[in-house]
Amino acid sequence: MLTKVAVLFSSCVAFTVLGAAGCYAPAVDDTELAEGEAEAGDPSEDVGLSEDVGVAQEALTACDPVLPHGNSAFENQFTTTIGCACHPWYTKSSYNVWHAGHGDCWPLGWASTDPNDCRVKVQVKNSGGYFNGECRAHIEDKLDPAASCVNRCGGKAPAGCYCDALCSRIGDCCPDKASTCG
Repeated sequence: MLTKVAVLFSSCVAFTVLGAAGCYAPAVDDTELAEGEAEAGDPSEDVGLSEDVGVAQEALTACDPVLPHGNSAFENQFTTTIGCACHPWYTKSSYNVWHAGHGDCWPLGWASTDPNDCRVKVQVKNSGGYFNGECRAHIEDKLDPAASCVNRCGGKAPAGCYCDALCSRIGDCCPDKASTCG
């Protein structure tokens, strides 16, 4: 099963609460494309992993970055990336970006087409007047189906990790070996 990454370019609605502007963008999930549908330039099409492993993988928190910003006399904007590398054997899955304090921020999409890059590109707006704010994100990744032991107990997964009894001693088990194969 190929992992499809759908990127929702969300426009943020600024709101004012006690003089502080805020922004919330809904989570972007890889399940938003219908099965068999792909976006132009979808990196998962180049991976060559068409094997169905039979079980949807549970998302894990890759990271929760916080980008403090502000401390400027005049209002200005800049683009930057926030996030981290995905866990080993995992690929990016979804993100949620929001703002706290003065100013604003909103997501522009994934920072790269690399499925192991869990960074998000964001636009940040400083409010001016030396007021500060924070651009926050919650980024999740999922186990790459090629690194799963589902339907592979006793053998080797396409990603190169193992699902057999020796992998515990050697240290080359797939991440879900214990939960899937025992």
